[in-house]
Amino acid sequence: MVTSNDYLILFGGAIDAATVVAKTIEVNDPTRKDITLSSGGCALDEVPIVVGSVVVASDSSLGTVFVENTDYIIDYDSATIHIKPGGGLTVSQMVSVWFLPYRVLEPGTDYQVDAEQGRFRALPAGHISVGQTVRIDFSPRFDSYNDEILNNAVAMANGMIEQQLDPERQFGADPTLESTATYRALEIICRTAAARELSRSIKGDNNARVWMDLADRYEDHSDKLVRAFGPPRTGLKPPRHT
Repeated sequence: MVTSNDYLILFGGAIDAATVVAKTIEVNDPTRKDITLSSGGCALDEVPIVVGSVVVASDSSLGTVFVENTDYIIDYDSATIHIKPGGGLTVSQMVSVWFLPYRVLEPGTDYQVDAEQGRFRALPAGHISVGQTVRIDFSPRFDSYNDEILNNAVAMANGMIEQQLDPERQFGADPTLESTATYRALEIICRTAAARELSRSIKGDNNARVWMDLADRYEDHSDKLVRAFGPPRTGLKPPRHT
C-alpha cells in the first residue's frame, strides 16, 4: 500500500529497471470475452490480469463451468489461456471467459524508480493515490561481482577453513589451506550466482543448475584438500611392548 509520495523500499539492493511493472485494480466488474480456443493459446487482453479472477464457461449463461489447471491454464502476466491436455476443452471450441484486468501504470508519469537503491515512489500528479494498493513486479539485479562481493566471499571462506582446520591458528600459513579457501570462496560465489538466476524468473532454473553443479565441484575439491590436510604430529612416543 502506498502511504505517501516518498520512496518505498522494494529490495535491499539494485533492481533491473526494465523488469518493473506497477499495476493496480481499478475495476470491480469482470470483463467478458468470447473466444475460440487454439492449440497455441489465446490472448484475453493486452495487459496482465488478476490472479484467480478468471472464469471459463461453455457459453455466456454458464452452461458448463470449466476448472482452472484441470481444463485450462492461465498465464496471468501475458493474459493468455491455454488448453490443458486431458481436460474438458478442445481446439476450435468457443467459450466465454470472464476476468479482471489490471491497470498498468506508467513510469515517469505515475511512479518513479530508483533502480540502484531498489526504491519506488508514487508521483503526485500520477494515477496512484495515497492509501492505494499497488502491485509491483521486478527482478533483483546482479550484473557483476564487484570487489565487495568477492572480498566478502573470500573472508567468509577463510573463516570457514580456519574454523574447520585451524581454530587456534596453530598451523600458520599453508599453501593447502590457501587453495582450500579459494575453492570454498568459488563455491560461495557459484551458489550466489544460482540464487541470482532463480530470482530472475522460472526460466532461470537451467542456469541455476549449472551454477550449482559448479559449486558442488568446488566444494568437492575443497573437501578433498581438507581431508588431505592434517596438523603436524608432535610428541610422538616410541612403541611399547605389551
